[in-house]
Amino acid sequence: MIHLVRHGEAAGGDTVDPGLSELGRRQVHALAHRLAFRPVRQVLHGPSRRTTETATILTENLGAGPVPSDLLLDRTPVPSTERSGDYPTHRWEWFQDVPEAERDINGAELTAAWHKLWSEHHDAEVVLVTHAFVISWFVRQVLNAPPATWMRIGPIGNATLTSIGPNIAGEPVVETFNAEVVLPI
Repeated sequence: MIHLVRHGEAAGGDTVDPGLSELGRRQVHALAHRLAFRPVRQVLHGPSRRTTETATILTENLGAGPVPSDLLLDRTPVPSTERSGDYPTHRWEWFQDVPEAERDINGAELTAAWHKLWSEHHDAEVVLVTHAFVISWFVRQVLNAPPATWMRIGPIGNATLTSIGPNIAGEPVVETFNAEVVLPI
């Protein structure tokens, strides 16, 4: 079972790589309590500060150390010129504003990342801490949906849980999607 987790709420400010806000830390602690009774073997996370902090809080309660993974980088699937027709025209201008460092042409890197993560971890309880667009693309992959579908999945909330496990044939299926945890008062 692979549990996809979006990082907790990021702290405000003009920083390029923000950490978690106080609310974000509370969100992640609540999620850690929800996962506490699962036999999680590993918590992988992207390199950003907010995914690293989220993974660290989760592992304090789960007993598995955080492991950084470039497979969980913050990426945005952007269509190539040849594939722009896969997306509605009203989205084309938005793609122009995607920072160069985050561009993943036709989602090729995310698709390869998902296949690698699934093949290596589908038979164990693993938590993957990443970003909203990454989770949306992974879910789109599991559903074998058209490329633009990732833009209609969500919004993926902070510190939410999406769980993907194998069906009887060993194929990935979405079992839980974007599940929020209730914060204690």
